[in-house]
Amino acid sequence: MEISEDIFGTFSDPDSGKEIPIKRYTLSTGSSPGFKFQVISYGAGISDIVVPDKTGKEDHVTLGFDNLEGYEKFSYLGSSIGRHANRICKGKFSIDGQSYQLSINNNGNHLHGGTRGWDKHVWESCVIDDTVVFSRLSPDGEEGYPGNVLAQVTYRLIKEGGLRIDFEAMTTRATPINMTNHCFFNLAGHAAGQDGIFEHIVKVNADRFTPVTEDLIPTGELAQVEGTGFDLRNPITFGKALPKVPGSGIDHNFCLNNKCRGELEFAAHFHHPPTGRILDVYTSEPGVQIYTGNFLPQEKGKMVGRGGCSYTHQGAFCCEPQNFPNAINQDNFPSDVYHPGKPYKHSMMYKFKVEK
Repeated sequence: MEISEDIFGTFSDPDSGKEIPIKRYTLSTGSSPGFKFQVISYGAGISDIVVPDKTGKEDHVTLGFDNLEGYEKFSYLGSSIGRHANRICKGKFSIDGQSYQLSINNNGNHLHGGTRGWDKHVWESCVIDDTVVFSRLSPDGEEGYPGNVLAQVTYRLIKEGGLRIDFEAMTTRATPINMTNHCFFNLAGHAAGQDGIFEHIVKVNADRFTPVTEDLIPTGELAQVEGTGFDLRNPITFGKALPKVPGSGIDHNFCLNNKCRGELEFAAHFHHPPTGRILDVYTSEPGVQIYTGNFLPQEKGKMVGRGGCSYTHQGAFCCEPQNFPNAINQDNFPSDVYHPGKPYKHSMMYKFKVEK
C-alpha cells in the first residue's frame, strides 16, 4: 500500500483572508489494476475513488471535480459532514434547559452543519504510518452550536480493497454531534448517469425507516419497511425500487438492524452487475441515509464534473451512515448529545470488490 501527497489547489479563506494550499493524499494498493482513493484537506473529504471492473478496466466510481473550484461551488461531494449531518428542524433545540438557534440553510431548517459547515473548511492534515489524519477546531458558537469541538477524521486503506473512516470529536460543552461522509457513488462509472444507477442492485440491513414531512424532517415514527417502497431488505435494482416510493426518489434514514451501537456492522450492499463492481458499507452508528441524487440538476451542463462530464438528476447515490436526523428533538431516537465526559466516535467503512 502506498500514500503520496501533492497540492490540489489554493483556497481563499474568508475568515483569515489567507491563501491556503489544499493538500491531496493518494492511497493506493500499488498494483495495476488496483484500488485508488484520494482525499483532500478541503472538507476532509474524498475527492476520488478508482475501482477496476471485471475486465480490469479502471474507472472513477464517485462524482468529483478536476479542481478545487468545483468542490467550493457544489457542496458536500465526498466531504466530511459536521458538526451535525442531515437536518435539524428549524435549527432549534434545547439542552439542559438552554435553547439554541442554529443557522438556517435548507427550507427553513438546518442541514449538514449549516451555512458554512465542516465541509467548507480547510482541515489540518498529516500522514501517520498508513493513515491520513485530518483535524480542526470548531469554535463555540460556530453556526450557533455550543462548545469548542476538536474533531478528527482518519482515512486508512484496507488491504482487501476498502477504505476505513474514523470520526472522533471532543467538546467543552454539551452539544449535538453527528458526522458522516457524503460520497456520491455510481459503480457503473461516474459518467454513467441515471441509466447506470438504475442497473444497481441495492440491499439495506433495516427493518424500519423514519418517515419524513414534506421538508424531509422525520416525523418521529419508526415505521416498518414491510409493505412499503422502502423495503430494501432483499436485493432489488434501483430501477425497480424507485418507482415504488413517493416522488420516485429516496432521501430517507433507515434504522439499521445492528445489534450494538459502537460496533462496526454491515449496513448496505450495492452491486452493478454489468461491471461486477460491489460496494458494501459498514458503520458503528444506528442509521444510514440512502439518497438517490434527487436534487442533482435536471439539465445537462448545470453541474460539470471530472473530465467535463455533466452530472444530472439521479446520476449517483449516497449511503451516509449516521445517527437519526433531528435526534436532538426526538426523545425516542438514539441520543446525539455529547459532552466533556462523553467523546464522539463513529467508525465506517467502504469495502469494494469485483465479481468476475
